[in-house]
Amino acid sequence: MDKEYFLELEEKTIVYVHFKTEKGYVTEFVVKLLSAFEGEWHEILRYDSGHGCPHKDILNTDGKVTRKIWYDFLDNGQALTMAIKDIKDNFEFYKERYPKWLKEY
Repeated sequence: MDKEYFLELEEKTIVYVHFKTEKGYVTEFVVKLLSAFEGEWHEILRYDSGHGCPHKDILNTDGKVTRKIWYDFLDNGQALTMAIKDIKDNFEFYKERYPKWLKEY
């Protein structure tokens, strides 16, 4: 079963959540932090279950992965929960550094 929703953290900052479950287990997921800068939406970071293992992608202003952090000690359900919590708890930090990158690139 697919589930998809958005969480608004503050004006112009949202979390996109999408996951699939099978027999009560999360089989795949993606969680994205999106924020609007200078009138455009930017994907700041993404957690997902691609490549067969949960991980976090830190993205540059071109949307390219600059760093990948693996969470091979978590199953997809645990990683999904952690991803949502991390973004809710730390979105201000992630947002703060991103405009600096916009100026550098």
